[in-house]
Amino acid sequence: MVNRPGKNDPSSNVPNDYHYISQVGSLDMPLRKRGRRRPQVRRRGGMPNWLKALLALGGALLGLALVGAVVFAIAFPPFFRSLEPRYQQRLIDMFPPFEALRPTVPFEVLPTLGADGEDAAHLLLTQEEVTATPTVALTETLSTESVPTPTDAGGIPVGMAPTVPPTPLPTYAPPAQAQPQPTWTPLVQPTQAPLPKSYKLDVDRIRYELQGWNNCGPTTITMALTYFGWVKDQYYAAQALKPNPEDKNVSPWQIVRFVNDNTAQTGIKALYRIGGTPTVLKRLLAADFPVMVEESIQPEGEGWMGHYVLMVGYDDYEQHFLTYDSYLGSNEGNGRPSPYSIFDEKWRHFDRMFLVVYPQEREIELREALGDYVDPTYGYQKALEMAREEASRNRDDKWAWFNMGSAYVALGEYDNAAIAYNQALQLGLPFRMLWYQFGPYEAYYHIGDYNNVRALARSVLATTPYVEESYYWIGMAYAAEGNAPAALEQFNLALRYNPNFAPARDAKAQVEAGTFTVASVH
Repeated sequence: MVNRPGKNDPSSNVPNDYHYISQVGSLDMPLRKRGRRRPQVRRRGGMPNWLKALLALGGALLGLALVGAVVFAIAFPPFFRSLEPRYQQRLIDMFPPFEALRPTVPFEVLPTLGADGEDAAHLLLTQEEVTATPTVALTETLSTESVPTPTDAGGIPVGMAPTVPPTPLPTYAPPAQAQPQPTWTPLVQPTQAPLPKSYKLDVDRIRYELQGWNNCGPTTITMALTYFGWVKDQYYAAQALKPNPEDKNVSPWQIVRFVNDNTAQTGIKALYRIGGTPTVLKRLLAADFPVMVEESIQPEGEGWMGHYVLMVGYDDYEQHFLTYDSYLGSNEGNGRPSPYSIFDEKWRHFDRMFLVVYPQEREIELREALGDYVDPTYGYQKALEMAREEASRNRDDKWAWFNMGSAYVALGEYDNAAIAYNQALQLGLPFRMLWYQFGPYEAYYHIGDYNNVRALARSVLATTPYVEESYYWIGMAYAAEGNAPAALEQFNLALRYNPNFAPARDAKAQVEAGTFTVASVH
């Protein structure tokens, strides 16, 4: 056995591995030097940890915002459209781009139902001329004829038209074509004093109110009543006239009923007429009576719609009326000028309707100011006379044809009324027309055209559900056909939107009692 010198043997001449450690070429050369590690030096410009955390948080929030935006874009439009219109408008006022989300109407003009043709319409213009003359003595009691109350026969008279003899259901016979009425002069011929060239009510007695949402009718009658000491505000009137703020319309007969229902407490009464003229408005104002009128309005960004204003004066030198407008203002209490020419064009869209409030003790003065309009029939005939004249001048005047239809309805000539309304529909009426005026329903109803009554009413409901008259007339058509369950369903819908709508309440009671009859329902 050979002894190999140890690594610690100083006498050995044999090199060993120990001497070659860390030398180049040594077999056990270490890969890296041993020793203490130097601290890592951070590179210049490196990102601190707090900034990294902040960026991570920002990215997470941005992601959440993007997800929220997608959810909002999907979910908000249906939510917005489900809101009632007044709440939609509040959001639009806060953020105008929401206007793009407002529901659109399915059509801009009312659909055409059936046409009688140019020949039929021409007959209306070539009939014997009807001259507007009063048919009652002026010494008789003033007739408001505008409060819907059940009659002994079970009919539902609504508005100024007289009640026709009811016909038991299910049989329905359209009334025969009315014959021209003879004309005669009143028993007492009034004398008219010359009108002053200008006149303005004592506007300090009128409390101006800016209307709430969709509330021009209650607000305007409230302003008129304050002239005679009324102290309640527009919302008191609205509770009686349109408990639902979204209700699109308050008809003249409803306003008259509201005033007259409070006569015992106030001593104030009201009446309304159609077929008015600027002259009768001036006579009423000069006699110190506030006058309400219904006219058209088209606010910026909106389409055609109806609007009540209060007449407070006139000025022939300046050729304008003065009005208190619950939407546009009162011109700092001085009255807003409404030029005669522009006023009449807007006024005729509502058959030149005017409504007067008056103290009971001043009825004789009112009779003198009204003149021939003491008799409602004079107003019907005057409206027909003006409409025929305007349609003769321009056969494409849709307003003239519509007013002609309304005058014929008031006179009980439903066949002629249907022809005139068909012509107006052919010429293209604004889609809101039947939010405010309902003569076409009555005309078609009385000639037994129940399908057209329903079709026209449903076309209106396609634009808004807030017109209780639409449900009422659908119900009337079903009731006339003897379909009591369908009629009651529609009357209940009408009362859901306006629990105070007397025609629907009375018709429902008659259907339930089995006493429903076809009667005048204007």
